[in-house]
Amino acid sequence: MYIAFNEMSDMLAGRDSLSIKRAVYLAEWAYYEGKLDYKTDFCDEIDRIVKFIRSFHEINQLESYKTGMQMAISSYIVRPYSGNGYTPYTYDFDTFFMDDEPWERQFVSRTLKTHKGQCRSIPWMYKILANELNAYVSLAHAPRHSYIMYKDEDGITPEEWINLELTTNAMNPSWWIKQEFEICDSAVIVGTYMTPLTDIQTVACQMADLAFGYKEKFHRYDEFTYYCASRSLEFYPMNPNAWIIRGKSLERIIHDYLFTTGHVIDEYAAYLISLMEETKLRYDRTYMTEETEEIRKRRIQQAIESQKYLQEKTLQK
Repeated sequence: MYIAFNEMSDMLAGRDSLSIKRAVYLAEWAYYEGKLDYKTDFCDEIDRIVKFIRSFHEINQLESYKTGMQMAISSYIVRPYSGNGYTPYTYDFDTFFMDDEPWERQFVSRTLKTHKGQCRSIPWMYKILANELNAYVSLAHAPRHSYIMYKDEDGITPEEWINLELTTNAMNPSWWIKQEFEICDSAVIVGTYMTPLTDIQTVACQMADLAFGYKEKFHRYDEFTYYCASRSLEFYPMNPNAWIIRGKSLERIIHDYLFTTGHVIDEYAAYLISLMEETKLRYDRTYMTEETEEIRKRRIQQAIESQKYLQEKTLQK
């Protein structure tokens, strides 16, 4: 875990080259305790896919579109071709309805192997492929959801940016996303949701996910999760999940420290409490949308319907 933290931290600080592909791998490698090989379990398959997409782009003469490479990546993911073994990348319903979903369900390495994913792993895979193919795209967030954004340079939609939902290969308008996920205007204005992330912010997200993976694996928040969240927030302060990790980590640190002092509030305890107050304030300023049961049920139904829709379109062809 500390090796992954240090390498990602060096990327964020500019001491090492920034690589989203490497950052994603590091977070997953740390969770698997080193039992994930960068070349054989990650790079080899990505390189193979990139080679196919380049050929697909050329054969289908997509260079006539400014966003032709983005189109090629989308087609590879959602349609059956020889390059994906005639097996598109579909929603992973195997664990979708589980109350305690396995953490690795969201891993890109798993999606590469199984061709199954969800609203985190498939957009992250898309982003990695786009970076390898020099196609400018960004990840963006909605509550408990990720999707792809890129500028509509070909004028396909009435909006400046395309919001690409990969489970249906649909280009959703901004108003629909706001309404569907019950996002308030303030959350959009401050950059919490529906905002294209820079590559540095994207790596900072992986630093927060490293902390989440640590918590899922060891069932605790502690100094490590605190440092991960704090480092992440230096570069992406509008990530509410990172503020939640920081807050829960501080709760544990304060609890453990007060136990050693007999619950006496000394200078250091007061400092920790001030950090907690700052964390709560900064979290509130993200205007995070809390997922209600209604939103969750709607999200499940949409996933089912979208997958059915894609399968029907594939059969028609």
